[in-house]
Amino acid sequence: MGRLTGWSGSLHSRPKWWGKLVIEMIYDTLDDDVAEYLKNNKPPPGVRWHRQLTENIGVRALVSRCYEVIGMSKTCVNMRELRDKVAQHHGRRMVQFSLPLPYPPPHNR
Repeated sequence: MGRLTGWSGSLHSRPKWWGKLVIEMIYDTLDDDVAEYLKNNKPPPGVRWHRQLTENIGVRALVSRCYEVIGMSKTCVNMRELRDKVAQHHGRRMVQFSLPLPYPPPHNR
């Protein structure tokens, strides 16, 4: 993710919004039964979702999905391209809405 987002800091100080990307590209693309299990068995605060999975409920699917996304990322030059490829691979498409906002009032110097 660092290469695709231009991040050059340490792994321990990585941006928190990377978690949203992981959820979008990994967890949201898992099979419906695994996703349903995760929704119904939310881990307590501080426990990661992947630690809730067992051999019978999705570990193989999760690991496979991680490697799948890593493979796709190797051909991408930025995060937007990776998100588009993951969405397309899973029968989805990325959409970005435009929101018109008023200009801020001019400030006097």
